[in-house]
Amino acid sequence: MDKATRINRTGIAGTAAALLLGWARLGRGRSPKRPDQEGRNPDTRFEKRDTPPWLFVLLGALAAGLIGTVVVSLMLIFPDATADRNRGLTTPMPEPRLQTDPPADFKRYKADSLERLTGYGWADRERGIAHIPIDEAMRRVAEHGISDWPVDARQEGQR
Repeated sequence: MDKATRINRTGIAGTAAALLLGWARLGRGRSPKRPDQEGRNPDTRFEKRDTPPWLFVLLGALAAGLIGTVVVSLMLIFPDATADRNRGLTTPMPEPRLQTDPPADFKRYKADSLERLTGYGWADRERGIAHIPIDEAMRRVAEHGISDWPVDARQEGQR
């Protein structure tokens, strides 16, 4: 077993160490072979069935041509697609509109509701129905009661 296979390391460091030791071992005591040396095999040649370099150039040119054809075709089919125009909405959105400031909307709603609860005003002017402040309405109900309201069972028991 040679030194390269006896190294007990894992990962990249072990692989690098094995390659370095193997390379150092191969270089010792050997001179590079020359074509005129004995032991040369005359039938040994380069692989001729490899992909020729011009094929890569041809395939690259075909891919570039296909991409160019697609781009030009799309520009001819959709001529307005490359125009630099504003494509935003020109008409306002239909109601209901989205809230732009919810806290301000809530404050306005709360103020309107409080004004209606604490003030006088018409609920239906044509029928003569008005609204009064809630404190006044509760005081009147406490004094006079509600007409057509069933009598409370507690009040009947006290009589």
